[in-house]
Amino acid sequence: MSEDVYNSKFTPSVIRWGMITVWLGVALSFIPAFYLWSVHGLLPTSAEILKGFGLIAAIVVAFWFVEPISYYPILGLPGTYLSFLAGNISNMRVPCSAVAQEAAGVPEGTPKGSIISTIAIAVSMLVNTVILFIGAIGLAALVSNLPEGVLHAFDFILPAIFGAIFGQFALRSYSLGAIALGLGLILNLAGVLPNWGTLLVLVFGTILIARFLWEKGKLGPKEA
Repeated sequence: MSEDVYNSKFTPSVIRWGMITVWLGVALSFIPAFYLWSVHGLLPTSAEILKGFGLIAAIVVAFWFVEPISYYPILGLPGTYLSFLAGNISNMRVPCSAVAQEAAGVPEGTPKGSIISTIAIAVSMLVNTVILFIGAIGLAALVSNLPEGVLHAFDFILPAIFGAIFGQFALRSYSLGAIALGLGLILNLAGVLPNWGTLLVLVFGTILIARFLWEKGKLGPKEA
């Protein structure tokens, strides 16, 4: 697929259908609430709705800004729509996308990278659905009988995934990888910011530092 076709035909189609499916997903997410109201007559007050929204927003508000910006260069445009519709972005979609592009030898942020990312995410969604179906039938009982030490190890799956992704991209620029790691350690050891504040400073701080180093010629094409 040439870049002209990607920009003139593929991208507008992705945006159109991406917006349709995402807004459809938003509408469908209200079905449980509509069922409780129409069948059981359960309807929270405006104050209760605002209180619930406030509690959730206080926890995830930082991710509303960080995730679309930090994940987009890896996921690409169609991959972003797919990932935010399907979920499991950090622990499944991003690793699948990054590894697939690395294996295919295509750079992120390019039309070729976007196509490979889309294929990888679509396949991961199909595999995810199959695994969830199998897990719902039989794996739940198996997992509940595993030793306590094995169950505790599951807590480190997500950090291990992020560590592997960090290592993959740090190999492209040792200096920038060291800066990002050092900044993260300083922010966590200082403990002066809440978790969401640390996340914002770390993501956007690393982006600004990378931009500054690139403008000064400290990052080559392979590193940038």
